[in-house]
Amino acid sequence: MSAPSTVWVRDPQVLNAALRARDQLAHLPLAPRTEKPVTHDSDRASVSEAVVCALVGRNLRRLRRQQRFSLEQLAAHSGVSRAMLGQVEQGKSIPSIKTLWQVARALGVSVSWFLEPTHDESIVLLQPPADSPLSLEKGESELRPLQQARDGHHEAFYELRLAPNSTLSLPVGSQARRVNVAVSQGVLDVILEGQRHLVRPREALQYESVDELTWRNNGQVQVQAFVVIRRVESDA
Repeated sequence: MSAPSTVWVRDPQVLNAALRARDQLAHLPLAPRTEKPVTHDSDRASVSEAVVCALVGRNLRRLRRQQRFSLEQLAAHSGVSRAMLGQVEQGKSIPSIKTLWQVARALGVSVSWFLEPTHDESIVLLQPPADSPLSLEKGESELRPLQQARDGHHEAFYELRLAPNSTLSLPVGSQARRVNVAVSQGVLDVILEGQRHLVRPREALQYESVDELTWRNNGQVQVQAFVVIRRVESDA
């Protein structure tokens, strides 16, 4: 399906309808905020083996279905038997670290991913770290994920911020990456194949790269941009 073209609203009747819709929305109640406070290990209650079994099984089943694997396909891809995978998904068995590592590698996530309870939440407010200031100091940079880990095994969504005279680089990946960078503030300098590409507010740059990903702010205004990075799957 082709991408939609830019939509402009100029018709007074459409604008009036939009204003009426805005007034109606103003009367809707606010949803409760569902952000989670940072907890320390000492604050966590002990959990039973049954709870761990259910959590790992639920997360495995959810991720397997998201990636459209049958139990047979995941067994072939991970080297773990279908029977074992079925036992884990039903919460009847806690897999060994080796088994969980094999499954995690096949699905493109970390082992710890299966032990995170937040994957059950359909609406989550992601907040910036407490030590992340609104304005960065000269030379500082920040690349902050804007999605939970369960959504990041094929693509990742980030907020990129660069103070004046700062550079941020991601190392060379194991495979090609398709990158889309959209700038909302400042002028972003994208270094690509030995050339500089300037991306200004409301502009977006889309490219593929197998090299280090490098972004720089050569201006006097803090840069804010949003970055989507997708792995380019090999045909081999």
